[in-house]
Amino acid sequence: MAANLATAAAIGALVSNGGGGEMNNNNNNPVVPECPAPPLAAYHHEDACLRKPSRERKGHHDRSMIYRALTESGTGATLVPNTQTVTCPLEVQSLEIPSATRGFDTTWIVENTSSVPVVVSWIVNGVEYSPFDPDKSAMDDPRAMLKPGDWTSVPTFESFVYHVRELEKDGSAGKIVLQHRAGLVPLGNPHDYPCDASLPDVPPMDPDTGVTLPSFQRQRTHPVRPCNTIDVGFRNQVGCPLHVYWARGLSEVPENGFNCGEKFRFHLGTKPAPQDFFEDWNSMTKFEGSFIGHTFVARLASDPKVVIDTHTLQPTRIVDCPNLKQKVAVNTKVAEKEKETIVEPQGTMTQLTEPDLPDATAAIAGGAATMAAAGGNSG
Repeated sequence: MAANLATAAAIGALVSNGGGGEMNNNNNNPVVPECPAPPLAAYHHEDACLRKPSRERKGHHDRSMIYRALTESGTGATLVPNTQTVTCPLEVQSLEIPSATRGFDTTWIVENTSSVPVVVSWIVNGVEYSPFDPDKSAMDDPRAMLKPGDWTSVPTFESFVYHVRELEKDGSAGKIVLQHRAGLVPLGNPHDYPCDASLPDVPPMDPDTGVTLPSFQRQRTHPVRPCNTIDVGFRNQVGCPLHVYWARGLSEVPENGFNCGEKFRFHLGTKPAPQDFFEDWNSMTKFEGSFIGHTFVARLASDPKVVIDTHTLQPTRIVDCPNLKQKVAVNTKVAEKEKETIVEPQGTMTQLTEPDLPDATAAIAGGAATMAAAGGNSG
């Protein structure tokens, strides 16, 4: 432990060197400015949950059951797939994974930045349904239609798959311009930085002061969750332990050191299925409630000045796909009105944690109708 603390002290001295911070004349500790605080994005304004489909504020009623099922399976979140988005696919291949396990509920925010109207479909065994009502075809649900410049929030679960099609001038469904699978966010090692999993973890530090944190327990879920809180699951695919910091709205993350007062949020270990994949320090998966525009920075747990990967929450944007000559490698079809009703799979989750909430996000009740597809509210 003494070696860890000594290493942490050395890292503290590197905060200003790596991130451009200045020295505080009062105590000679490295000091960096606060990370930029972006305004709360319109997707999370209270009126959005009155106008758009949305999840229950405290999450789907199956959460606890999903958590127990994943824990008791012995595999944790191992079989919950990573998120994936394919824009303007030249060859449409299925993003459904037969062996995948349904994960926790979350919110998918999708925005139509193209010049044509589109329709969003939920894909089940290659059949396209409304993402808001599994008893309807997407083409029969006005809520699944997005005009240019419009957006929607889709209550969903990790592993659920969606297609976005252009609408032809006659109102029929056209080519697929986007595919999306909700899932865990993989944190990788894009710069191939060498890491040694045998090195001991350094206690998390506060870049504001350069000293180690006396306590770094996970924060519990805020009692009031803002509109369209996005519950994000992170997966460590680096192969060595990571400390993950919240950098608020930071857009330019340094490759080395800190340039603002990032806040330690959670540790990602390397074990895929420890006793509690949700909470255990050594678990390679952790879950966080957050918002569009927020940035998370994954740093080496053995040397937190080293940035391994970053992730900024953004809406999935639909773009124009001109001259797209598409080959469909998987059969998809629009659901017929006379079809068998889909039975929602059973599963679930525990309390999430989320970054500090802006004062302006005091929640109000939004919507009431339970949605069969993902347990949300219809605005």
